[in-house]
Amino acid sequence: MRSNDDLRYMMREAMRLRDEWAEWITDPDCNTRELKAEAVRNYNALRGVVQTLQWVMEFPGVQDPLY
Repeated sequence: MRSNDDLRYMMREAMRLRDEWAEWITDPDCNTRELKAEAVRNYNALRGVVQTLQWVMEFPGVQDPLY
């Protein structure tokens, strides 16, 4: 089992990457359907990662990530 410090590090990293993908979605260089689709897909996947890590660490108000 991972330590709380490991989980917090992973969550910070996932949040950083999620935010980078969110910026890329609105970037003028992200101008094709394929690039937008990749950015949105990665952004949404990282949202799920963050929610799951928050749920595992029992953050208040975080619902079960499967529902």
